Formats: sequence, structure tokens, C-alpha cells
Amino acid sequence: MTTALREELLAELEGLSDGNLRALLQVPRGIRDDAEPIRRWSPAVGSLSDEDAEQMRRAIEEGCEGVDPDEWTVPTPPPAEA
Repeated sequence: MTTALREELLAELEGLSDGNLRALLQVPRGIRDDAEPIRRWSPAVGSLSDEDAEQMRRAIEEGCEGVDPDEWTVPTPPPAEA
């Protein structure tokens, strides 16, 4: 491993929580140079068909792209009881 790569990895790791670091540590422990290469990091990767992904993209685009500033209000708290 080059010094530059080591420094880059350490810089990225410094911002992670202990829980995330413990989870991440399982990756190199499970990989050996003579092992089968990892093809999929998550079972969810590649689980959507192109049609399903396009349907999700359209739904997000139609339902989430616009912001109506008049829709945002701060509720007024009820008056304090005497």
C-alpha cells in the first residue's frame, strides 16, 4: 500500500463513528488476496429492474422536486392555562 493511499484511507476513517469503524473492519477481515473477488457489496445492489428503477425515478421527480414555501408553517402553541 502506498503512503498516499494509506494517508487517504486514514483521513476518511477519522470521521467515522466507532460503530461504523467496527462494521468497516469486518470487510478486510473477510477478504484475502487469494479469495474470490467481491462482486456485490450489498444484496440490494442490482436488485431493481431497469423498469422499476425508472418508475421510482419518475415518482421521485413528480412528487419531490417542487417546494411550496407557503406549505411550510410553524404551528402556534396553545395558550398556557391559567
